Amino acid sequence: MKIKQLQSILDQQPSVSGNTYFIFIVWGISWLFALVFLLLGIGLLLESLLHYKIFLDTVAQKLHLVLTDEQRWNISTSLGWLSLILAFVFGAMIYICKMVLVRNHFIIQLEEWLISEIKEVKINRKISKK
Repeated sequence: MKIKQLQSILDQQPSVSGNTYFIFIVWGISWLFALVFLLLGIGLLLESLLHYKIFLDTVAQKLHLVLTDEQRWNISTSLGWLSLILAFVFGAMIYICKMVLVRNHFIIQLEEWLISEIKEVKINRKISKK
């Protein structure tokens, strides 16, 4: 590959540094949501399994609702499974974000290596016009 071809390839590629910051924020928020939904799902399923009156009883009192034991069991089971599914979805988001972060890190390292080793190659940063 000639230097001109390499230079044209590098000029056509968008920068991944801004994308990396965004993906890192999504990764952090996904961790937060995954943990919250996992704890909520486990708590609701334990409440339905052991017939405790912890979470739904407090919510029902605040909303002035009267729930029978069967209604409480149905609601806690349904919301528990839904919360676990959402925790799994956010866990998948964590995995996908981590893959993108590793790829972006590799691209940034490769660009830095090319700039340091091949003096004829220059990275032209595109400045956005507002």
